[in-house]
Amino acid sequence: MPFRVSFNLDDADLQHFAEVVQHTQAMARQSSAQDIIAAARQVLLDSEQAHLADFLVQRRDRLRLMLEMVSDPDWRPSAGDSQRLINALACFTTKPADQPHASMGFLDHAIMIELVGRDLTHDLDAYRDFCKARARLTSGRRAAAGSDASRQQWLVQRCAALQARMHQRRQRDLQRAASPMRRWFSLLGL
Repeated sequence: MPFRVSFNLDDADLQHFAEVVQHTQAMARQSSAQDIIAAARQVLLDSEQAHLADFLVQRRDRLRLMLEMVSDPDWRPSAGDSQRLINALACFTTKPADQPHASMGFLDHAIMIELVGRDLTHDLDAYRDFCKARARLTSGRRAAAGSDASRQQWLVQRCAALQARMHQRRQRDLQRAASPMRRWFSLLGL
């Protein structure tokens, strides 16, 4: 029998997570993108080794998608889009002892994934669509019919179209965003 638990993050809660973000962003400025990605991968690995509730697993899967996106050589995001993703992943670079206010346990990480995932919604949607299109292209008769160069050109065009859609949707949402969330996203540099 499912049991629904719901809670709201008030201004104090958002402030707590904003402070965590500011702390991790400051630490991330001293780290390379590879170190940030490695730390986020470790959070993912640690969570995979733990027995977690389904709602935590769902957030973990979103973190996995972020890591796939940042490492996918076919995705080719702009420098700004790459930095947004690195900034989001930087939220997972600290260990509990590094946190100034509270430990970043799996539940805290799940909340952080939810928060940054909301800002990256269009990025993640575009990347999912790209992966589906790439899978269709490389499967069956389509793969046999085209040359490697034409497949690569198609992937580049599809990537560009999906990223343009992503930027349009992100801009539309930013214009509509409520003030507290706009402040939150500006803290992330997203």
